[in-house]
Amino acid sequence: MDSFSTVETIDLLSNKAVVKSKLNLAKLTLLGIMAGVCIALGYLAFVRVSGTAPKEWGSFNSFLGACLFPIGLIALTFLGGELVTGNMMVMTFGWLEKKTGLGDLASNWILVLITNCIGGLLVALFFGHIVGLTEGDFAAKTIAVAAAKVGDSPLQAIVSGVGCNIFVCMAVFLGAMSKSFVGKLIGIWFPIMIFVVSGFQHVVANAFILPAAIFAGGAITWGQALANIVYVFIGNAISGALFLAVPVYFANRPAKVPAEESVKNVEQVI
Repeated sequence: MDSFSTVETIDLLSNKAVVKSKLNLAKLTLLGIMAGVCIALGYLAFVRVSGTAPKEWGSFNSFLGACLFPIGLIALTFLGGELVTGNMMVMTFGWLEKKTGLGDLASNWILVLITNCIGGLLVALFFGHIVGLTEGDFAAKTIAVAAAKVGDSPLQAIVSGVGCNIFVCMAVFLGAMSKSFVGKLIGIWFPIMIFVVSGFQHVVANAFILPAAIFAGGAITWGQALANIVYVFIGNAISGALFLAVPVYFANRPAKVPAEESVKNVEQVI
């Protein structure tokens, strides 16, 4: 078979949680910034494709951009990176398996969030603003997307974050499940494309588009951007941990057989 079973994938990801919990600060920072940059580049492609498309195309504009957005997660999957939204599921698997502690989980989420946001900000500044890739003819799209995100109420931002990370963690899980390059591509591509088409909010993607809109002269403040990041982070976390990791874990983990019962079973076979 060219894929792991669901149980094997849970084991694989819980072991990855142990590796993640042991990363030193320098490596975690590098991997976090790399992941933030990758996601931001995917969003940049979205803006460049859909930004000047005819309005008559309607939602087809978003579909075109969504087809390119997954390159971010694909890139960090193969090149390396620490993405906070995926880690919300992975670190929870590690905790459920009692391989890592809540302290490991919390510190990883916080540090990776910060470094992911730095990566997104760097792309917004250098490629979006200095090179001008999210400004000029593309400024209207950049500002409109960002304004819609900060225009959501706190509850809307949280619930939208929940919807987003269902698909992101699904993509991470399906990607880890496959043993082949093509299988990983397909497993990642479609869930990410669907979350973008649906318009859900992703904390790391927002860390790119919101600063890009501010640099482009949009009527968005840094305070609004920070508040949005916090609310969407909460929604993403609820989703990755409680809506993905916990139900998938308990629905698929086989019941643990007591040692005494295991011995009796072996004796019966003999």
